[in-house]
Order: sequence, then C-alpha cells, then structure tokens
Amino acid sequence: MTSAGELRRRTLESLSRPSYSIASRDMLLLNDNANLFGTNPAVAEVAGSFDFSRLWAYPSENSDSLRERIASEFGVDTGEVIVGNGSDELLDMACKSFINPGDAFCSPSPTFSMYKFYARVNLARIVEKPLGPGFSLDAGPILSEGAKLTALCQPNNPTGGLFDAREVSRVLSESVGVVLLDEAYADFCGSDMLREALSAPCAIDTRTLSKAYGMAGLRAGFAIARKEVVDELRRVRTPFGLNSFTEAVAIRALDHRRWVDEKAAEMRRERANLRSRMDSMGFQTLPSECNFVTARCPAEGTPFVAALRARGVAVRDCSSMPMLEDYIRVTVGPRWMMDKFVAEAESAISGGAP
Repeated sequence: MTSAGELRRRTLESLSRPSYSIASRDMLLLNDNANLFGTNPAVAEVAGSFDFSRLWAYPSENSDSLRERIASEFGVDTGEVIVGNGSDELLDMACKSFINPGDAFCSPSPTFSMYKFYARVNLARIVEKPLGPGFSLDAGPILSEGAKLTALCQPNNPTGGLFDAREVSRVLSESVGVVLLDEAYADFCGSDMLREALSAPCAIDTRTLSKAYGMAGLRAGFAIARKEVVDELRRVRTPFGLNSFTEAVAIRALDHRRWVDEKAAEMRRERANLRSRMDSMGFQTLPSECNFVTARCPAEGTPFVAALRARGVAVRDCSSMPMLEDYIRVTVGPRWMMDKFVAEAESAISGGAP
C-alpha cells in the first residue's frame, strides 16, 4: 500500500510542520507574544448575552457585521476589509492569491518565519535580504528583486524594532508586485501605516486581535486593502471562516480601545524594567516597540532555553534564525511573571538545579 509520505508533494520534502505548542499548561508561557496582561473584557460581555443555542447555524459567510465595524473604525469602505481566522490565514490567502509556482517571494531576514512557510507551501521561490546594522531595513535590495510578493513586519518580529517609515514607504510605493504589510504589533507602539498602504499600487495591511486586543484564543484577524485587492483575496477565502462567537466578540472588542491602550502602557513599563534587569544579568537586549524583548544570552542560547523549560519557563529560541545565534525572545508580562523569569534565568546562568 502506498503511504501518505510517498504521495507527498515533492516541494514539501524539506518543509517542517510549524509548531509553537508547549505541552504543559503549568509552564509559564513567555514564548508566543500573547497579551499576558489579560483577556479583552469583550469576551465576558458577549458571553453573558450570546445566544449559544443558535450555534447549530452557520455563521455569516463573510463576517459582514465585523467587516462593517472594522471599516467604521478605520475610516475605509467595507469592500476594503477582509477577515480571517487570525492574521495567519490572511498571509496564506495572499500567497494563494498571487503566487504562481516559481514566483519570487521576498522578505527581510530575520523576520516572522510564517511568511516563508506560506510562500513555500504555495511554491514560491524564496528570496531573503539580510537586515542592515542595528537590524535596520534598506528598501533598495528588496526592491531590486522585483518580487511578486513582498512581506514586511512593522514593527518587526522577532527583532522588535520599528523600521524607518521612509524605507517601508519606498517598498510600498515602488514595488512591482504585491506588498504584505504586517502590523500585528502596531497597537503596542502607536505605529500606523494604513494610509501609506492604501496609497500604494498593490498592498495589503494585515492586523490581528491576538496581540494587544488579548484574544489569541479566539483567532480573529483582518486585512485592509484596495477593493480590487480584497476581491482577489476573497477568491481563495473559504466561506464561514470566522465562527459566530468570535465575530461577536471581535465587534465588541473594537469598542475597548481604552482597555487596549491601558494594557499597552502597562506592558511598556514592564518592558523597560525587564530590559534593565536582563542587561544587568549580562544579556544584550535589543530596543523593542513590541510586547517582547529579544536579547543575546550570556550563555549558549539553545541549552539556556532548555534549562529554562526545565524550570517551568518557556521562551522563544531564536538561534536558528539568521543573525540571531544565541538570542532568545521573551514575551513581556505582569511583574510577577517577569520576577519568575529573572529568578529562573539567574539560576540557569549559574548552573543551579531546576
């Protein structure tokens, strides 16, 4: 009998399945950049009045009520909005919509690893351009590729910094292909390049409610683009992509901007404190505009991450990424979480028993 592995598409032979899972719920999860400062109050508000007896029915095919609310929030037309099961689904849609086998996909490096994953699954030719000094962005090398699809993360994950807006604008305005502008972390720093994206010939601005909005478990994301671009994305979007409860919560969550801003401000205070403490321990921290701190370890990175996990703390090992050997990424959370991380990091560095 022929096995599934033997029937696998040849282009996926060297592709590993992405995984961010941590088996133990008792682990302190500082590895996935969720909002550790709480769940959006919209969840409890909607749960108290939501008609769960109607879950036998399919949700809205295109989440039209949520699209209308997003359009109102951002001052765009409903036809310029598309929603997805997290912004990850929107990244996949972009690749499915615009990549033919062998088309060039370009991104700076290091950046969010899932861009390359979706591009490879959709048979793109991957081109990565190293970031410059201080993990800065130079538009020139990226534009020189003439890529069919280009992805930029602003601010960038996993390095944490904002790219020079002028360089991002150059990529948006001068690219001959589609530009995917991922602003997943923009709510933490007040960055907003939506107008530049909408002014570009062919750009997609993706956002998520998984980060600052505190709803990672419900998987809601959206993109804003010119209507003709959204129409292309809708060609590959599966109907009923967002469940009814998630859509209802997402609509209400957009009314809680004050909560988002307050939690972001609290995060920034803890981030500054964490960077100071990590620097004093011998880490070399990078400036961050996101809800995480990325730093070079005072010890070898991968064994250090393993030692932390043995002590019940999960952080992201960045050592396999270009330019980030022996770097880790730590999600910023409330003070008690940061105290736990610092204590276990000190123990791991000194070689103490878990």
